[in-house]
Amino acid sequence: MLLSYIKAARLRRWLARPDCPPAIQECGVLFDRVFNKSATNLYTLIRRRTAVLRATLKFDGVIYSKASTHLGNSQIFFYPRGDRSLTPVAASIKYIYSTLTGELLFAVQRHIPLDHHTVDPFSMYPYFPAKLYSTDFETRLENAKVSWVVSHFARWRVSDRHAVILSLSRD
Repeated sequence: MLLSYIKAARLRRWLARPDCPPAIQECGVLFDRVFNKSATNLYTLIRRRTAVLRATLKFDGVIYSKASTHLGNSQIFFYPRGDRSLTPVAASIKYIYSTLTGELLFAVQRHIPLDHHTVDPFSMYPYFPAKLYSTDFETRLENAKVSWVVSHFARWRVSDRHAVILSLSRD
């Protein structure tokens, strides 16, 4: 058992080295998915073993928090990849971390949209910014820059499978 642990530790150390070939690093991602059973850890997103994490961030007078610190301040609408031609998506901030250059980023999980069989009762009200979503989140984390955030949102769980999400945008 000790030998297995040592071999696994050596493999993880080798995968974390900067001179590890990209093809082998991709195998590391597969190992993480198979053995962790979760793609929600920060390492799969930032590819570094250490990171400076924060619980909250104040930006332009707005406070953002990770979900485990303050659920309400972790609920955001943001433009995917910063592309303002796309519709903002609802997500929850799981981590707030800084890059090597000092830039602060959010690691977020998107809310899963409704399945095609469920009718959104708010879709007939174009000027009321509420929408029905699934209560579940995607398993994959993605980066969101603070400048990509549109607003916070309010979330009301109306059933075990559905939640109403209302944009709190001032625009």
